[in-house]
This record gives sequence, C-alpha cells and structure tokens, in this order.
Amino acid sequence: MTSAIWLASNIGAAAISVGDDLRQRVVEIGSGRGFGAGTIWDPAGLIVTNHHVAATDLVRVRFDDGATAEARVLARDLHNDLAVLQVDRTGLPAVEQRNGRDLRVGELVMALGHPHGLSGAVAFGVLLTTDTRTGDGRRALIRADVGLAPGNSGGPLADAAGRVIGINAMVGGGLALAVPVQFAENLVQAVIGQRAA
Repeated sequence: MTSAIWLASNIGAAAISVGDDLRQRVVEIGSGRGFGAGTIWDPAGLIVTNHHVAATDLVRVRFDDGATAEARVLARDLHNDLAVLQVDRTGLPAVEQRNGRDLRVGELVMALGHPHGLSGAVAFGVLLTTDTRTGDGRRALIRADVGLAPGNSGGPLADAAGRVIGINAMVGGGLALAVPVQFAENLVQAVIGQRAA
C-alpha cells in the first residue's frame, strides 16, 4: 500500500468515526413550520439550535436512538439567531466545544444535520474565515466551504476532532455560515445562571 493510499484510508476511517460520534449528539427538530437540527449542549437536556428553527415555543425533537420528546424554548438570541431548548431527559451525550480563538483558516471542518430530510448527514469542507463581521459590522459569522441545505440549520459545525466551533445558521454566496460557538455558550450560561439565581 502506497503512503498516499494509506493516508487517504486512515483519514477516511477517522472521519467516519468522528461523524458517528457527533451524530449521537445531534437531534432533529420539527416545529410545524419546517425542520432543522439541534446540538445537545448539556447532559441535563439543554439543546442549542437556531431561533428560526425553533419557530414556536414548543417543538418536537428526535434523538439519534429514535426516541422523541417535546422541548420548550428557554431563551432566544434573535440577533445571533440562536435558541436554547429544554427536554425532560438526562444523561444526554453533550458536544465538546472548541474555543474559536485558535481556529486556523484551511482546517478541515464538518457539518452535521438533516438536509432535505436526510437524517444525520455529514458534509466535509474547509474553514475559510474564523470570525467575520457582517455588513452591519455587528454580527460575527464563521464561513466554511461546506455544502448546507434546509435541515442543517441548528446543527454543529465541528473541527476534525468533532469539537463544535459553531452553529450552522444559513448559506450565503454558496458558503456555510455558522454562529461562533462562544455566542451559543454565552446564551446557555445565561440560562444556567437564571436557574441558579
């Protein structure tokens, strides 16, 4: 086996393994107005998705094991198109996060979601920008050369190790646009802080 074939084979096997692991940490979301994905953020039942995916205050989620549950919206960040959901289920496999400050353009990234109803589909690409402001100068988005479609919104954009770097939100100019992970973490911590108060 040549070194090129060996390298390709091992990269492929690693990508499949990481995708399989990440798939367990992503849910399908249906709100009556469409569908999308959600990213399990906390074992106690907190799920992050897009505000536009959780279009109503109660949504239905489907886990990788096929189980379904009703989820209620606890918080919304309309500016960053984020929402935090709560399901009455514990012991969930939560994602690992990666701080965006050490991201590098050119890294291999993956998006996981349910494009066009294809459950748990994985798409690979390359990170193009790490934190670019939109035209209004306020909103930060990560851009990646990854194929997204309706159903990917709310799912994770992750690095090659499966660590989440953003929440997929939209397609712009043929590129995947994701909200940086720190905005999702800030919203989740605000929810946890309110509970503790």
